[in-house]
Amino acid sequence: MARKKIDETIRQKVMEAHASGLPMRKIAQECGVSLSSVHRILKEKGPQMGQKKIIENQNKIERKKRIAGLERRIAELEKKILDLEAGKR
Repeated sequence: MARKKIDETIRQKVMEAHASGLPMRKIAQECGVSLSSVHRILKEKGPQMGQKKIIENQNKIERKKRIAGLERRIAELEKKILDLEAGKR
């Protein structure tokens, strides 16, 4: 039995979904292909950034966002302190 050809758009969707960190089973469901097809597509397209690296990068980005938010909050509080001190004088 011959396999159904998977067109390039589906292959691209598989690669993008994998790069975003989706599990292979979820990718297979969303793209309408088998799990083995997803595995084969990823294997054919060469080594990709591993899931661990993706998670590490996402954690770094989230950490930077939290730090930026905290720095903004600190600046606001420092300004309030200065305003309060100026009001006492």
